[in-house]
Amino acid sequence: MNPVKRLVGRLFLWFWLTTLITAASAFWLSRVWNDSVEVSTPSQKQADALLSVTQALASAEAQSTSLKKALMRVERRIPFQVIAVDSSGELVLKHSRRTMRPAFLHRLLNVQSQSSPIVLRQRGRMFLGPVTVTYENNQYALFLTDREPPPAPFEVLGWLIGTGIIMSMLLSYWFARSLVKPIQHIQQASQKLAAGDWEARTDEKMHRQDELGDLARNFNKMADQLQTMWQSQERLLADISHELRSPLTRLQMAVGLAVQKLGQQAHLQRIEKEAEQMETLIGHLLTINRATFTTEAFAHYRLCDLIFPITEDGEFEARQLEKVLTVEAIPDKTVWVNKPLFTAALENVLRNAIRYANAQIKVSVLSDATAYSIEVDDDGPGLDDSDLEEIFKPFYRAESARDRASGGVGLGLAIAKAAMSTHHGQIYAKPSDLGGLQITLNFSAKPKNETDKTNR
Repeated sequence: MNPVKRLVGRLFLWFWLTTLITAASAFWLSRVWNDSVEVSTPSQKQADALLSVTQALASAEAQSTSLKKALMRVERRIPFQVIAVDSSGELVLKHSRRTMRPAFLHRLLNVQSQSSPIVLRQRGRMFLGPVTVTYENNQYALFLTDREPPPAPFEVLGWLIGTGIIMSMLLSYWFARSLVKPIQHIQQASQKLAAGDWEARTDEKMHRQDELGDLARNFNKMADQLQTMWQSQERLLADISHELRSPLTRLQMAVGLAVQKLGQQAHLQRIEKEAEQMETLIGHLLTINRATFTTEAFAHYRLCDLIFPITEDGEFEARQLEKVLTVEAIPDKTVWVNKPLFTAALENVLRNAIRYANAQIKVSVLSDATAYSIEVDDDGPGLDDSDLEEIFKPFYRAESARDRASGGVGLGLAIAKAAMSTHHGQIYAKPSDLGGLQITLNFSAKPKNETDKTNR
């Protein structure tokens, strides 16, 4: 097994790679810093040294001394080394070439025609000049050079430490990012899966051969199995609901015939009531199944045309129970929805509020450019915080005043949640300002993708 493809091997190699790159970078930066060239004006002492050299050479020329010997005599009396460059760029003192790097020698030759002396410093070396002299009918550019003290040890150490810290931070962040990013993608996919998005998968770094790649592939396998199990359960529930319809219909027909022959009797009325209850239950189960696996097309509708018929029926039902339903202004907005599922979601939420309200129900619509929401409030007994998420599960009954005695089979809000999932929206409950419960339906103003515009 290649250790580079495993996290342990990569951590080990990355540590040493960081160390080597840091050391190499520090060395390179120190060389670059030392290779920097500084140009300045000569001090009075340096100018006097140049003057004394030119005077000494004039005296040596009068004594017919060769230039090379004259320069050697001058060097013995001053704390500098003297370099003479003729008009063709050749050095008179050949051994001077060994003390200069080619790059600096090139710079030196470039300034030999400088009209006034300057000071060049590089890598702890100082060059002073040029000054033009004529010796034995030949013109030369004179330079004085002296090796300056090397940089203090703490300066080099500071460069090494600073470079090491910066390089270690950059490389460590890069490596940590390569580890954390796929983990974040898996975390996001797991959150979507936990929220009921069975299509959630992670494709981040699926080509990786390390432990993170194995984790991503195993996560996707787990998600595939969960999706298959969930869909099998939903289809089984739908199939059972369909199969129960036939014997239930025959049962209702038999009850009807018995009533015709025997008249209305208590036990027959009880059988008829339970059969109707079972019919309602099966209808709710089929509605949930249709909301989960719907293939009905979405279309554009005016929001007021969708909500008004539902609230009108709600107002009639509320009046029969001596309750008041208030509907706030609905914005003139066109939305993209599946009408039957939208109606099923809002109807179930509204009827739930009417059933449990003491006297007042309120419907509000909020809208902006990217989304809109419908809020349904009631002044009923409300729910405990622990029940606010559970009430959207099928057949869940809260241990509070909102119990089976108030009617229903515990599937209304489950139908609403399934319809909202089809719309890629959200539904949640919280305490209402009216004292009871507020249920909010959040919709996106635009479809999730282009496929929503044609078929579901």
